[in-house]
Amino acid sequence: MNQSVYKEVTEEIGNLLFPARCPVCDKAVPYPNRKEGICTECLKKLPFTNDNTCYKCGRQLFDGQKEWCEDCIRTRQKHLYESGMALCSYDDLMRESVYRLKYGKRREYAKTYGQLMGKRFGEVLRSLKVSSIIPVPLHQKRKKERGYNQAAVLAREIGKTCGIPVYEDLVVRVRNTLPLKSMTSVQRQNNLKKAFKIRRNDVKLGVTIVIDDIYTTGSTIDAVSEVLIKAGALRVYFMTLAIGEDF
Repeated sequence: MNQSVYKEVTEEIGNLLFPARCPVCDKAVPYPNRKEGICTECLKKLPFTNDNTCYKCGRQLFDGQKEWCEDCIRTRQKHLYESGMALCSYDDLMRESVYRLKYGKRREYAKTYGQLMGKRFGEVLRSLKVSSIIPVPLHQKRKKERGYNQAAVLAREIGKTCGIPVYEDLVVRVRNTLPLKSMTSVQRQNNLKKAFKIRRNDVKLGVTIVIDDIYTTGSTIDAVSEVLIKAGALRVYFMTLAIGEDF
């Protein structure tokens, strides 16, 4: 038995013994859908963004006449990234799913979502000539507590789906920053100052895309973009699993 067949067989046995859980309903995925990692009916419930999104951050717009979300109208000149895209809007369903992904040991969610992100935006990445994928790093303490970095798992699947190299250890988080969810935009920026640094200088970044689970104000993406640009990235884009809605 060659290596690829062996890997396929062992994965199939693993799926039978330990079926992945659907990221929407959290039940074991039915056998016909095991490869996709999500129930057919649950896939229809995901709040996918459509083509009417903010020109800068990719946030879903509900006014067909607008090109920018309210947040980017105020801050678009300050962002260091070029533009971004997100798979889903961050509604109540995604809030619960992301919570289980990050704090409920549901690592398999990231694999499923990463494949969906790669399939959805693969053509966009190719058109942008993206040559490197960088996941937003976790501090080692937080990664040890959680057991994995959800952004890195997303990035691996996106890279595998799109055929783009992923550099997980290029950017490191040197400060164990406070949780951002209750902070203002200014507090977020101050909290993230000097939080990231480049560990290696042997990678020609070219056009780079940063991967994270959620986009709220863009402070984290900007902080990572800053160190990447200083390290020689030509342009920096981002992709997230979910993004807050326009307001």
